[in-house]
Amino acid sequence: MHEIHTRIMWCLLAGGVLLAGLVSTDAQGVGFARALQTWVQVLLLLAALATLGWGGRLLLQGTAGSAFMGRPLWVCCAVVLGGFAVVLALPLRMSEHGSRPALWMELAVNILLSISLLIVSIDLLSSARRNSPGAVARASQWLYLQSNRAVLTATALLVALTAVVAQGLVDLDGVRRYLLPLGMLACCAWAAQQSRHFAGQSGRWTVLRIAAALAVGAAAILFGAGSHWAMLLEQAAWCYALSVLALVLIMASLRHSLVGWASAHPSRLQGEEWLEQAPIGVVRVDGTGAIVHANRTQLDWLGVPSLVDQPWTEALAPSLRGQAPDWLARLRAGQSLAFEQSIDTPQGLRHFQTDILVAPQGRDAHAFMLLSHDVSMQKLMVGRVQEQQSQLVSLVSAIPDLVVLKGADGRFLHCNQAFERLVGLTHAQIIGRTTSDLGLQARMPSDWETDLRARNANTPVVYEETLQFADNGYQGRFEITKSAIRAANGEVTGLLCISRDLAERSRARKEIERLEFFDVLTGLPNRRMLMDRLEWSIIACKQRGTYAALLFIDLDNFKDLNDSLGHQKGDRLLCEVGKRLIASVRSGDVVARFGGDEFVVLVENLGAERTQAEAHVRAVVEHVITRFKQPFALDGQSHHSTPSIGVTVFGDHESLTVQELLKRADLAMYEAKSAGRNTQRFFDPQMQAIVNARANLENDLRQAIHDGELQVYYQPVMNGSGSLVGAEALVRWRHPARGLVMPIEFIDLAEQTGLIVDLGNFVMRTACEQLALWAASPSTQALTMSVNVSPRQFHNQGFVDEVLGIVAQTGANPARLKLELTENLLLGDVNETVNRMRQLKERGVGFSLDDFGVGYSSLAYLKRLPLDQLKIDRSFVSDVLSDVSDAVIVRTILALAQSLELEVVAEGVENSEQVDFLVSNGCKRFQGFHFGRPVPIGEFERLHSFPICRPA
Repeated sequence: MHEIHTRIMWCLLAGGVLLAGLVSTDAQGVGFARALQTWVQVLLLLAALATLGWGGRLLLQGTAGSAFMGRPLWVCCAVVLGGFAVVLALPLRMSEHGSRPALWMELAVNILLSISLLIVSIDLLSSARRNSPGAVARASQWLYLQSNRAVLTATALLVALTAVVAQGLVDLDGVRRYLLPLGMLACCAWAAQQSRHFAGQSGRWTVLRIAAALAVGAAAILFGAGSHWAMLLEQAAWCYALSVLALVLIMASLRHSLVGWASAHPSRLQGEEWLEQAPIGVVRVDGTGAIVHANRTQLDWLGVPSLVDQPWTEALAPSLRGQAPDWLARLRAGQSLAFEQSIDTPQGLRHFQTDILVAPQGRDAHAFMLLSHDVSMQKLMVGRVQEQQSQLVSLVSAIPDLVVLKGADGRFLHCNQAFERLVGLTHAQIIGRTTSDLGLQARMPSDWETDLRARNANTPVVYEETLQFADNGYQGRFEITKSAIRAANGEVTGLLCISRDLAERSRARKEIERLEFFDVLTGLPNRRMLMDRLEWSIIACKQRGTYAALLFIDLDNFKDLNDSLGHQKGDRLLCEVGKRLIASVRSGDVVARFGGDEFVVLVENLGAERTQAEAHVRAVVEHVITRFKQPFALDGQSHHSTPSIGVTVFGDHESLTVQELLKRADLAMYEAKSAGRNTQRFFDPQMQAIVNARANLENDLRQAIHDGELQVYYQPVMNGSGSLVGAEALVRWRHPARGLVMPIEFIDLAEQTGLIVDLGNFVMRTACEQLALWAASPSTQALTMSVNVSPRQFHNQGFVDEVLGIVAQTGANPARLKLELTENLLLGDVNETVNRMRQLKERGVGFSLDDFGVGYSSLAYLKRLPLDQLKIDRSFVSDVLSDVSDAVIVRTILALAQSLELEVVAEGVENSEQVDFLVSNGCKRFQGFHFGRPVPIGEFERLHSFPICRPA
């Protein structure tokens, strides 16, 4: 391309020099013309000397790529020679025509001009021949070349018209006044209309020529005739106008030529267009290793405007260019190449699959083409798939079950380490072989037959088989599940086989049951199991007409032991107490840990007579007290502990609930405490005052709900940084005579009598009204509100509608409302419980499981409930720093909640050390006296420094 542009430049220079002498000169301008002739001669002489000197030096040095090397050198000389001829012809204008010297001089001038034009024309024709549309990289380059050839042709025609032998130069004075402006205007208008066909550099030159022609033509008219400057401007205007005219004239002929060429070579033209628009990178290289064409896709990838005349290695990644000499030798030997390369492009690092194809024999010797496909996305996807496969393999390998993947032909495609241990072979020895190839028919006798069944079945095939491991000889019963893997057309492409040890499942089931029904510390039945057994015992007594007894046992001064010797010793004492209680009763009786230092003993089958039953249970109680008189050995230290025991006897003539029995035994236990401890008390009719008090309390509570004596207090819920995130609404009873009554005194009564429904609705409405007020203030709008819901309130027929109605009436945001449920809720219909929770959950209401971990948490039900939050019971939090067992339980609950994606709130937090422990184990929400006690709303808002918002 540099060579072509150089020749075009010299052609334009030749035309300009020739035109310099083809102008008319008035008598007044003779002196100026002679002066101009002298200066032009000097300048042309200096240009010729400089050209010859520079070109000769480059020729001797052999510099490659110079515009003056080889044939362009003598083309330059021809142009300079033509220039001298024009300048010499200027004096002929002032001489007399027809004289012999003038004739010979004119003849010499025309000969010199003809030689110059012939040299330049031959060179351009040769250049055009070698740079036809089939050889150059772009059709626009060929168009630009042909346009400049037209300029030269027009120049030659002008010389033929104005430099005639024996006549001298033609006088143009007669027509210049009209021809110049009109010709320029016509040419410029037509060229402007046609310039849209030009692109890039050619288009810019066309616009410049039009502007220049108009400018100099206008200037010539303004200066007027007879002026030296007007003559010079006319000369320049003629040069510009001639160039514009030549470009415009060639446009029409070139269009016709291109259409004809495309018709004659349709396949080549279509191939060029396809390569230019192809989504792959195309680079064509000639026999010397220079790039002759690169399509737009390749240029966009590399972020460069052009690669033409660059070494072919510019299309390679820098890391591969060192191999270019070897590759070039192989290409010239006729071998094609294929490789991958990574190139840092403007769009980032991209990966390409590149193929180098050698030109067929007989065409462009040693030429070749690079075809590059962008495989970045494919490599990214392959990498992701490999990563996922690696993760899947790691996951499958970690599964304790035996996992095997077979092909449709029964050959092993993959297996985990557990299966390798079963057969005693490595992964490499197993893959690609069948069961018979490995000689496993005796060890897996049902394998072939069940494979066949699984292929033909639409559901997984499940069966049991005894398997023996080759590595350690372990033999067990396994449940084997085989599922067919099918393609989209239903064809079986493989089998997935999973074998699970039934013994391990049985152990896991027993462990779950143990956690559900047994205390973690002592191994005794927990509260949940006691409740179930006590309910069954009440029914059995009615059916059999017998009596049973319930013993409620509390250890005296147990807190002092924890404070003095530590919680570890306290835990040891609890375990020893459990053992002594078991030893004090019959094998069929139940000893349960109720919570903390409280134990419950259920003694059944005491006979049909109440007196006989009471006598028997008195003997049991005395036996227990006697055993407690012996010191407990706690890690080498002796410790004395005494019990306070409350006893209630129940039989067929009483209709009591589980809660009533526990309450009776609990009241009797407190009577024993009041009697000096280390003793027992029986619940009997003499304690009717307690029952009367209960009845009075029920009446007062009913009146309190009606008269508005109930108040709602709020206890803060904080995060780890000490910021307020919510509050729990707690009910308080302001009795006109008794003063403030705590919930523990009336909540159970309200639950038993059904008053809990009205009481709960009052708390719910008050809390939602406050929540709506908080939502109106930016400082409190993010706070949540927790409201306790009792089992009886939850199971009330209209509970869901009641909650949704309160939320709608108060305008509270349901997403900020959390309903706290107790684990007693699970004693009812679990399916109905889950259904009601989901109805509220769909409206945005959240749920929290209160007092989690106190002893009757059901892990089997936990995963079924749509919970958002667990609340760790205060009994674990209070001793979490000194009691290892409590710490383990808290960590276990936090880990379980994290696995189930549940939020955790620790209740009963009393100091910063407990906060630090809980935070370090992943707890993020806290509640307790360390952060604040339950207080009325006004005091609550003052304590937390935000505007007081009270319901109207």
